[in-house]
Amino acid sequence: MTADGSLAALFAVGLLLSLALDYAARPRPQRGRAFSNILIHTGIWCLGFALELVLFQRPWFGLFNLLGLQLLLIIISNMKRHYLREPFFYTDTEYFFDAIKHPRLYIPFFGVLNTVLGFAAYGVAAVLAYVFEPGYSLLALGWVLLGLIGVGAALLYMARPVERADLHFIPEADLPRFGFIPYLWRYAQAEQHKPLIPPAAQPFAQSWQPPAVLPHMVMLQAESFFDPRRYYGELVRAEVLQHFDALAVSGQRGLLQVPSWGANTVRTEYAVLSGVAPALLGVHQFNPYRRLAMHQVTSVAQYLRSIGYKTICIHPYAASFYRRDKAMPMLGFDEFIDISAFSAADYFGAYVSDQALGQKVIEQLQATSSQPLFIYAITMENHGPLHWETVSTSEREALLKQVDLPKGCDDLAAYVRHIQHTDQLLAQLRSCLTTLDRPAGLCLFGDHVPIMSSVYKQLGEPERATDYLLWHSQGLQHQPSAELAAKELSIQALQAFGFKCLTNITIV
Repeated sequence: MTADGSLAALFAVGLLLSLALDYAARPRPQRGRAFSNILIHTGIWCLGFALELVLFQRPWFGLFNLLGLQLLLIIISNMKRHYLREPFFYTDTEYFFDAIKHPRLYIPFFGVLNTVLGFAAYGVAAVLAYVFEPGYSLLALGWVLLGLIGVGAALLYMARPVERADLHFIPEADLPRFGFIPYLWRYAQAEQHKPLIPPAAQPFAQSWQPPAVLPHMVMLQAESFFDPRRYYGELVRAEVLQHFDALAVSGQRGLLQVPSWGANTVRTEYAVLSGVAPALLGVHQFNPYRRLAMHQVTSVAQYLRSIGYKTICIHPYAASFYRRDKAMPMLGFDEFIDISAFSAADYFGAYVSDQALGQKVIEQLQATSSQPLFIYAITMENHGPLHWETVSTSEREALLKQVDLPKGCDDLAAYVRHIQHTDQLLAQLRSCLTTLDRPAGLCLFGDHVPIMSSVYKQLGEPERATDYLLWHSQGLQHQPSAELAAKELSIQALQAFGFKCLTNITIV
């Protein structure tokens, strides 16, 4: 057999293995999928195999490298589905770079040992390939590479435009319909398109009537915050959220339906700031800040700035994380205060404490002159991995009704310790807000429930909803507990703090 014939046979075997490997993804791809999906898979395999030949000039190593990459993505996807209730999709590729820059946020869930062994195994395979497999010259591979690139590009071109692909942008539904590789490709295509958001569906582009005296407004996006007493009240002491309960007496509390589970903070963040239903964003709903310029809408910060507010976002983490350094100015914030404004003394454990964040908010409030402030603060202390933390016996006694939790539930002790600190943050801010020379409104909400898989397995899994609280220094008209969607929270907050919307808002 000629060299070209050997490469063709190797390519065909690799393609068949790749098509079979696709069925390891969960949810499992359907059999009998549309022919266009086979074209996409084959086209990507052609281009991928061509790239491997260019990089390494060793066909066998290239084949196993390509299959290994596909398997790695499927393993990550299945793990993500286990922890976060959704498979991997194209916009998640950004997290590979984040995992390098911020390994503590990601590596613990994949496993440190697994990560080390994976890199070691790949290094050994690469060495063996270069020692035992003879390489081709790029000149000898010339026509093969041109053929692979030409066929791959033609197949992707033939596979219908993305507009006709009937994407639902529900990963659990789209992956089985398309297959793992074609589903990634379709989401990548879709991200190039600008979503159409009707003006009527942008609440802060509507006409609003502000109160006679503009109040200071503080919104706290609390990392992984929900009330565990709703599910684990037999284990968690009621007083861990005593300040939350006290503020709710003269305010309003309720459940907040958020668009993510366990992570992906920016989905809830963008929904709250924009008031736009995530479904209207299409594929951009999964990470709105990747291409924010393509679908920028009027946010609550932009509206408040337009009527005289100074708008400040405070997040004690790297400014570039989730591209907030670019997104926040576009969303209408005059100032973005990041981790550089905090010192080593401000940490509790691995992250800046809620207390230190609260002090930074208070500094801004006390430094202002006559201008009203809108402060959007994003906490970080409660970010996992919780299973890397330890909680002393004395702390457990203060937080829990029983020191010895059921096996596998130690994460709950660490979690409750953090939400008690969030509760203390509320008391800290209330003490400040009641002394200011203008009225003030406070809103607290959880961005998503925490990752505590072993706890949920033993004690039961909570629903997706988190908790929110609205409070005003001059009191709110009593309202019963209300359930809101994340996109409704800023609207509800404005109305609770004396603003009135003069036009109809489209509810989607």
